[in-house]
Amino acid sequence: MKKAKRLSKKIITLIVCGAVILAILTAVLGLEIAFALAEKIECWTPDYEKINIRPVLEKQTLTDEDYSVLYEQTGLTKFGVDRLLKYGTSGKNRILSIQTDYFGNYEVENDKFGPFLCTDHIDRTITHAFLENGDILVTSSTHFSGWRIGHAGLVTNSYNYEVLQSGALGELSDIGYVSEFTDRVNFMILSPKVEQEIKDKVVSYALGNLVGKSYFAPAGVLTSKNKANKTQCAHLVWYAYKQFGIDLDCNGGLIVTPRDLANSPYIEVVQVFGFDPEKLWK
Repeated sequence: MKKAKRLSKKIITLIVCGAVILAILTAVLGLEIAFALAEKIECWTPDYEKINIRPVLEKQTLTDEDYSVLYEQTGLTKFGVDRLLKYGTSGKNRILSIQTDYFGNYEVENDKFGPFLCTDHIDRTITHAFLENGDILVTSSTHFSGWRIGHAGLVTNSYNYEVLQSGALGELSDIGYVSEFTDRVNFMILSPKVEQEIKDKVVSYALGNLVGKSYFAPAGVLTSKNKANKTQCAHLVWYAYKQFGIDLDCNGGLIVTPRDLANSPYIEVVQVFGFDPEKLWK
């Protein structure tokens, strides 16, 4: 009887261990399948004709229809077009360069940097709109398994194309460059709907207080959302603006994601590349 009981316990232990191992293998397989599917992202480019937009750019006053045409041809919103046109001829030339890139054909390169982690790049760097301090860059190019976690950064020096980012596990938040976004499969340039004076204060605060912070993916869940001792890319951007009473998290959840920033009602889209311009990152 005792031997039978011991044998029964061993069988139960083996069954439990087997079930745990099977569950782990199933989870890993699921992550791998989702990862493979998520890799099949494309860089959205227009399926319609590229037209000559020079006559539109030479107009003294643009109509709503003109802005609509320019958005379809460049990915620049009315807000983005007006920003560039303030620079006269150089702004118009930049718009034309952006149009050329908008209609390009690109090879997507999958850069795996960890288990089930990948960032999708294209084979060249895209022309971007002129930046202003306090602008936000977002992209959906980074994914963990099937979840496109994306990436975000805060423009801290528009003249030198510098962007404050919290990049990855084991890294500290630091200053990078706009080119780290504009060579990805997609990106958006966003501008919070506040005065430039406020944006400058946000940048000054971020440079003085948010450089050198440890990366922590679940910031806001396993740490307080209202603290930034440990942070991640979107949380860092959100936290900088939150110090000045501006909440850019579109759903108010514990975790702030780049997608939350992209859908905030308190931002203006400046430029879209690689996203479907009708759907954006909804």
